[in-house]
Amino acid sequence: MDLNQSMEFTPSATSSPQIHNFMPMTSFMLPFHQPSNEDGEEVKQAHLLVQKRSLELFWYQQLLEIHNISAFKSHHQLPLARMKRIMKSNKDVKMISADTPILFSKACELFILELTLRAWLHTEEGKRRTLQRCDVSKAIRQEEALHFLFDVVPLINH
Repeated sequence: MDLNQSMEFTPSATSSPQIHNFMPMTSFMLPFHQPSNEDGEEVKQAHLLVQKRSLELFWYQQLLEIHNISAFKSHHQLPLARMKRIMKSNKDVKMISADTPILFSKACELFILELTLRAWLHTEEGKRRTLQRCDVSKAIRQEEALHFLFDVVPLINH
């Protein structure tokens, strides 16, 4: 999978999606004006809407990719031997199915991609082009499903 590519989502289209840029919309595409105290909440809501749409498009792309893969076993990004070794490190696991490392690899890949996308949205919000540790930290703190990572990634503000 090329992370610099994305698919354009048009619900009414019956043909296959077109390939365009990875990020569907950036915070730089929002109308620019100096927000007053009253407009500050509006800008924040607009940015949250952009983030939500970006995440929805990301998951739509992932579902399309999964449905269009003919040989799922040959399309993995993470090493299957490492996945199997991690699973075997658990003392309770006696045998591992051949498909389990493949599924685990895909789940880890999707987790890494989503966390990176969430962090990238914070990078763009800060009008930067370099992903930093504080962006990952903010992404973890913003999404309740990622709160299990609090101890792994400490809160860092820049």
